[in-house]
Amino acid sequence: METTLRTVLMKILEDLIEEELKKFKFQLEDPPLKEFGPVPRGQLHPAQPVDLAELLIGHYGVNYAVEVTKAVLEMINHRDLAEKLGQAIEKAVKSQKTEDPDQDDQGPEDPNRKSQKENPAINDYRDIYKAHMREKLLAMDEEDAPFRPGQRYLQLQLEPLSQCNSSSISLETLFDSDTNTSNAPQTVVLQGPAGIGKSTLARKVLQGWAAGTLYPGRFDYLFYIGCQEANFLRESSVDHLITMLCGNNNAPITDILKQPQKLLFVLDGLDELQFLSAEQSTYSHSTVKERESVHVLLGGLIQKELLPQSTLLITIRPPGLEKLEPLLMHPRHVKVLGFSQKQKKEYFYLHFMNEDLAKKAFDFIQKSKAISDECCAPLICWIICCWMKQRLEQGKSPTKALKNRTDIYMAYISTFLPTEKSLSKPSQHAALQGLCSLAAEGIQRQKVLFTEGDLRRHSLDGVDTSAVLNVSGSQAGLGGTMLYSFRHLSFQEFFSAMFYLLEEKISDKESQNLKELMEKQEASGTVQFLHELLKKENEKNLELKFDLRVSLPLKKEVEMLRRRVDKMRNALSQMRKNCEERLTNRPVSASLQITIDS
Repeated sequence: METTLRTVLMKILEDLIEEELKKFKFQLEDPPLKEFGPVPRGQLHPAQPVDLAELLIGHYGVNYAVEVTKAVLEMINHRDLAEKLGQAIEKAVKSQKTEDPDQDDQGPEDPNRKSQKENPAINDYRDIYKAHMREKLLAMDEEDAPFRPGQRYLQLQLEPLSQCNSSSISLETLFDSDTNTSNAPQTVVLQGPAGIGKSTLARKVLQGWAAGTLYPGRFDYLFYIGCQEANFLRESSVDHLITMLCGNNNAPITDILKQPQKLLFVLDGLDELQFLSAEQSTYSHSTVKERESVHVLLGGLIQKELLPQSTLLITIRPPGLEKLEPLLMHPRHVKVLGFSQKQKKEYFYLHFMNEDLAKKAFDFIQKSKAISDECCAPLICWIICCWMKQRLEQGKSPTKALKNRTDIYMAYISTFLPTEKSLSKPSQHAALQGLCSLAAEGIQRQKVLFTEGDLRRHSLDGVDTSAVLNVSGSQAGLGGTMLYSFRHLSFQEFFSAMFYLLEEKISDKESQNLKELMEKQEASGTVQFLHELLKKENEKNLELKFDLRVSLPLKKEVEMLRRRVDKMRNALSQMRKNCEERLTNRPVSASLQITIDS
């Protein structure tokens, strides 16, 4: 049914001449279905017929998109096309009544189908929930802005790892059965470095499902859990958590949970959650009504102790995998590779909307293979584009090539550091100090969301921080509190590393914090940024851009800790090597596969 309506909608919009299309878009700014908000103007006006059809379906869903289109066509006196669309709707409804949509590709008869057919309320609530998700996605649009140049999502490259015997994979095939088995994965892990687009892909899954274009008939409900916000949730139960995610106290939880195989939970940014400690590595409760901390609750979902038939999509950075891997049941791992060379170029041209400026910026990154490679990450493309645009529009050209990711962040932050023209250098330094102390406190406490009170404590109230901080209303259940977060976790890690450079003398407490960071999170962004910032070639940059002189005691402290961590890492590596040699020399069953991470 949805395929038919999508095709008809696209063809009808293609029948509109240019002037009629303009009128159509004008009327859409005040849509006839008042229960839905308008399509954002920035996306609406440049859209051509095919893009407009996708936009309407993504915003309203297929069924409501055709209803809105029919109403708008009548408003602009295009009654012939409105009538044609009405006939298509009527035909699709008749088709739905005579055919069981669950029969397609569903295999043997499911005993749950009968009760499902006898309870039409559940079907109605699916539509209500999808509408809720579309509204929620609009609120999340701002977070995706760096990844949507010209209001368009660009394709990201995915690479299946060992669990999927295929040379390529896409969002559409994430949950397909492996070629050598008939089992579809119940846990899919999207992994990749900071800024590569993992969360963007998670939201594209949300968007496609809510529009009816991804996994039709496969999942009745898709529940998105942003792990940043989850840190703020206190004790909860599965049914209470789902009630909050539905944003509706009257949601039919019993009916929703009757078919757990039809549920998809998206856990976005699992490494940003204060996750299971060693002593919480098992989940011993089996009832969906039992209240637990959100960390234990999510641990139960991940380990398949709760709703074992449900499906999970997890996004995580590589450093967090070591902790997660032992908890997973037969996961499929997919690596997010980011942009290809062609997509990088497309990003720059869409961001600038000016061919001459775009060419200058793109040629600049092409001069350095290291920087071009960094631009596989959409976030890095956005940072460089913002910085270059500011310089080029002021008639300035970059005087020095960027060498690595640390250079990129320094260039952006020194350009957009929150400041007013009237602020003195000390005031600018105070703003930097406030952001650094906020970031460091967050890293130490595994905290990525901050309140207005947090900003006041760090002397950031009244300072324009929009270049580095996002502000948003909180997730359902948190009382509508305004929350702040760094534009990306990597920004928080950069400012956290800078925090130690601002100190003339490191206190015993800060030294201990730094030691714990380097011992426990040696692969974290904070530690990597700190090592780069302390390199001799960056000292001059720090002085020029931030008026900072790195103290000798700090360099000695970091170097001492680094040697200690390297010694520990080398010892672990030697232990692994010895273990591998012993296992290689020992007879092993042919069916046993041993993998040792390097």
